[in-house]
Amino acid sequence: MGKLFSNTNQLTEWVEAAAGIEDRFGIDKALGYVIGEKFYNVVASMHFSRKQISMIENERKKLDYQPIREIKLGMSKYTENLDEVYEQEKERIMESQKVLLEFADLIKKAFDPHKIRQYFDSHPRLGVHGHIGTEEQFDFMVSKGAIAHNIDTEIEDALIFGEMLKYFGMS
Repeated sequence: MGKLFSNTNQLTEWVEAAAGIEDRFGIDKALGYVIGEKFYNVVASMHFSRKQISMIENERKKLDYQPIREIKLGMSKYTENLDEVYEQEKERIMESQKVLLEFADLIKKAFDPHKIRQYFDSHPRLGVHGHIGTEEQFDFMVSKGAIAHNIDTEIEDALIFGEMLKYFGMS
């Protein structure tokens, strides 16, 4: 599993946990956990890495491009090398793609393909809030600012959802 997880059995443990969730709470909660949260998080992380690479590529086009930058966060400062970040993000994407192929395969072996298709066809809410709360609870958290929910987050989720479908052969 390389650099994404310190636990080499992470994917298997998530799928096994989903099977336990299915036994106690049903298939929708199980797939919400394993696909809508865990699988989604890996795809979202890969999506973020792609955005980072795109940002760095745009910076590299500038005539005054300087890869070494000093970043200030509150009272702290740190130095960042965009060329190193670029290479790290490329590696993270390659690793994520391998992990997602393996993860999708484990999920497809553990759950009925028809149920997986039904899950995706239901256009589920993604992320941790997609399977642990009601719509009312989600709306409450959005209204209080605890969860960002706007056109930008909807677009991001749509792009991530499309990517997720590809790994399950549904696009």
